[in-house]
Amino acid sequence: MKDLEAFSALPDQKILVRPDTVPDDIGMIFACDGLITARGGATSHAAVTAVRLDKTCVVNCSELIVNERDKICTINGRILKPGDKIAIDGNLGNIYAGNYPVKLAELG
Repeated sequence: MKDLEAFSALPDQKILVRPDTVPDDIGMIFACDGLITARGGATSHAAVTAVRLDKTCVVNCSELIVNERDKICTINGRILKPGDKIAIDGNLGNIYAGNYPVKLAELG
């Protein structure tokens, strides 16, 4: 519960970063705007839940190392801590340092 409260208290949009997701993570998944996992695939818990909740998601990020004890992660050698700005592209599976505006593609 403490993790959920701390996560929910973060300002702005939130990206949940996990080695993988489990059903106990559902509170944080509801509170986030997107998620990244080190493991998983198109039918993983993270991917299926993200689609159902209309969240942007990148799964199976082989460059992601999550240190849950210290609440930091490393992506492609870059250390990130809670509150650091990142943007994710669920279509391409890309992760970007910084905060970028969302551009929605028009269908048809």
